[in-house]
Amino acid sequence: MGILILLGIAVVAIFAFYCVTVGAFRLLIRLLGLPKYQDVIVPSKYDFKTVVEFDNPVAQYVYDLMAGFKHDTFTKLELAGYFCFAGLFIAASVKWVFVILVALLWYWLWLSPSAMRAARWRAKTFKDCTADDWHKTHLWAMESELRQQEITSAIRQSGIHFH
Repeated sequence: MGILILLGIAVVAIFAFYCVTVGAFRLLIRLLGLPKYQDVIVPSKYDFKTVVEFDNPVAQYVYDLMAGFKHDTFTKLELAGYFCFAGLFIAASVKWVFVILVALLWYWLWLSPSAMRAARWRAKTFKDCTADDWHKTHLWAMESELRQQEITSAIRQSGIHFH
């Protein structure tokens, strides 16, 4: 009987702690104006409607960070796994593990949001472009790449060597 009472008290305490923590977190999100993960839209350079901007630089950074994780979380987890395994096998001392962890944190906390800032900037720059404009641009790029490959092939077949 005493164990059931202690178990009931523990369940109530855990539930109360959860409610207080979640309530405080929600209040902090509202006060700081931080975005929620489910509301995050990954910006696309082809669509200006996907661009979301905040007045608060902290909220914008958090939004960009979450958009980066939403964009390619699986790729980052694979990269983190490769770095961790490589670090464990290569590390001769603790400082190499520390260097690898710092590099991963730098990647996650600096490069990921900067990619979202760049996509947002491109979308704002090219906001007047239509789908037809993008199609023409991609066709032009493919034709240019094809011309480069043809010229390279012709130079190789001619026997001219550049040293």
